[in-house]
Amino acid sequence: MGGLNINQYFSGNRGACMTATPTATISAVTLNRADARLDLQIAFHPMIAKGADRAFAWQAVATAASGRSFAALSASLLPEQRPSLEARRITLALEAAVAMELHRGDALIAIPLGAAAGLAEPLLSHLFRAALANGVPTDRLVIEINADERGDLDAAAALAQACTRRGLSVALDGFAAGPVALKLLARFTPRFVKLDPSLVRSIDASASRRLIAEGVMRLARNMGVTVIARGVERRGEHDVLHAMGVRHYQIEAPALPQPDLPRREARNPISAPTHRRLAHHHRAAFPLRAARPAEAALTAQVA
Repeated sequence: MGGLNINQYFSGNRGACMTATPTATISAVTLNRADARLDLQIAFHPMIAKGADRAFAWQAVATAASGRSFAALSASLLPEQRPSLEARRITLALEAAVAMELHRGDALIAIPLGAAAGLAEPLLSHLFRAALANGVPTDRLVIEINADERGDLDAAAALAQACTRRGLSVALDGFAAGPVALKLLARFTPRFVKLDPSLVRSIDASASRRLIAEGVMRLARNMGVTVIARGVERRGEHDVLHAMGVRHYQIEAPALPQPDLPRREARNPISAPTHRRLAHHHRAAFPLRAARPAEAALTAQVA
């Protein structure tokens, strides 16, 4: 693979990312295999720290074979079918991570799990079985819970508490200071908060979005939570977020990871990030340094 240049994203060359759509079999879950709506494809979106040259985490993103989003697919199913769809996503995500050798590196693997599907404990039990079967260390897993969850605070809180009891890290995804998101933060402390793209985009031109994001950053700092910005597309957005203290970003494009090279970020005992495995971030000027050839997917986005 060729070398990386983060500037490609801002210069309009956004075709450098590659989608990972490995096939896999489902075990220990009862599914209607004849239902084409249950055919999923898995891609990975990298999360990177400012100034680092390797992803510190990869989010597994599932879509229907037809191209529909996972959320749209789930909404089209009967309530009793949704836990099976969630279990299928878990299995495919872990098998895809192994196929791409993500389990051999030290980056985190973030797997979304829909709280609205219910059955938190059975789904987490399935997650542990699938991780064991695929040789994926469970301390490398992060469960992503949507901060909105269709307004179902109790279901989201129950899933978060179940994850905490099992020692799993939690990320609140799609955080935009909505009522459910704020009430969730009042009930537990996640490891990560991921700003919703709707809050991030055009933040440089919106005083109200800046105020909301600044409030989230203050809250996160007080709680010791790492904030990740999703959907940064322009220099102005990056500069505003950077001024607020955002140092971690998720690239909103699928990527093909090759995690076979060891990470060698320098660690300063005074300034090193609180959470394990977070890449050391520097106060480097925009844009981010070019990454290593092995991380060709990181070309596509984020300041």
